[in-house]
Amino acid sequence: MKNKKNMDISNNVKIDQRHKLTPQMLIEVELLQKPILELTQTLQNELMLNPFLEDNLELEEEQEQKLTQEEEDEKSEEEQDLADKMEEITEILNDIGEQQDEIFDQENNDKSKQNMEQYRGYEIEVEDYWNYFKSQAKETAYNDEESELVDNILNSIDENGYLMGSLGEMISSLNILPERAEKIHYDIMHIYPKGIGARTLSECLLAQLEPSQLLNKKLVNVIRNDIEALEKKQFSMLSEKYKISQSELKAINEVIKHLDPKPRTRLYSSQPSYIQPDVIVKKISDELTVIINEPDIPQIRVNKKYARQLLNKSKNKSDSIKYIRRKILAAEHYVEALWLRRESLDMIANEIVNQQSKFFLEGIKELDPMTYEDVAANIKRDVSTVCRVVKGKFMDTTYGIFPLKWFFNSSVGENSSQMVKRELLRIIKNEDKNKPLSDRKIMNKLKEKNIEISVRGVNKYRNQLEIPSSRLRKE
Repeated sequence: MKNKKNMDISNNVKIDQRHKLTPQMLIEVELLQKPILELTQTLQNELMLNPFLEDNLELEEEQEQKLTQEEEDEKSEEEQDLADKMEEITEILNDIGEQQDEIFDQENNDKSKQNMEQYRGYEIEVEDYWNYFKSQAKETAYNDEESELVDNILNSIDENGYLMGSLGEMISSLNILPERAEKIHYDIMHIYPKGIGARTLSECLLAQLEPSQLLNKKLVNVIRNDIEALEKKQFSMLSEKYKISQSELKAINEVIKHLDPKPRTRLYSSQPSYIQPDVIVKKISDELTVIINEPDIPQIRVNKKYARQLLNKSKNKSDSIKYIRRKILAAEHYVEALWLRRESLDMIANEIVNQQSKFFLEGIKELDPMTYEDVAANIKRDVSTVCRVVKGKFMDTTYGIFPLKWFFNSSVGENSSQMVKRELLRIIKNEDKNKPLSDRKIMNKLKEKNIEISVRGVNKYRNQLEIPSSRLRKE
């Protein structure tokens, strides 16, 4: 396989430490885990909201406005503090320019980026995306009773995506703590498309916010407490209540307008549902080549020219400096996070192809054992980063479209997990349908075949195979 560039990128922090994350880290976490269609929409929204981001900006250094020596000489001592701050912003812009030039030069030299137009709109029809959503939801359960709760939740979601019924009623006959039920419900709401399973409109919209947006308390409070007032366009009342300007309220409204109040309808329409693969693997000149499928993703960069023009033309320099500095740093974070996402996805996809080369070359259906830890160690990344990048993304191969996580095939003792699943299917197929086997009894039968596995392991694989619990299998 062709060697790819391997640049030094600092490891990402764990998402469970989100309260300690910087804005840049939050953006990195957001973009890393987004599949291609959701990522494209997010970047297009950010281009509209942040004037300092621009798509495919041509470098025209000779046209960029700079402070002349004459302008510096005219500054009074009273303005020196502002001048120092403006110089700081100019240095930031120059640093951003150097970083962007390096990133775009490397991407333009990447052979896998050539002729990407042929992959534009490269989409694969999926007859029932709802089944894929349900399979992901079932992975949130750890045992039979939790699997039953997940089934209850999925069966109680209406056509728009809202939960009909209370969690309390659903767990009344199950041995599940309310806190655990809420956690399962939360995890289901955060499967793409986010918001499915919400109990109210506010809960649905809040589930769709990005981690960095959740730090905006005014945005969160408007959604949580005053979404109806916003729908009725009671802008004066909201501005006074939250002590914000009309322009800030307009920005909040813009964010909310891009959220989906009926998320499940995205899975159903008069047209078939589609999945666009994030990665394409092709055999070119007898070599396996990994192609990151992103022809429609904006090639964003910081608009330095606009920032300098705004600085020079502004009458209120102090307020402008604060605004410009905040916006250009946010824009820089997006540029770096997008590059980090592509680089991480590229490395992980190449490592998958390296470790599962038999499958890609010969079409062997049983994969070799490969864990998240194996991939993370080889590409020198944190396991949590690999998990986030893999989640919800698809790879197109000669033998069909597969979720990236499908290629991760852990070993169970000396056996592959795929072999264990086949044996588990055989045991359930041959069981007495009047007395279905519990997970513990299945575990004991597997041990008779020298397959060492726990009850929780049996439950995990049974859920992955979408086989109901023994109570629900009884005829």
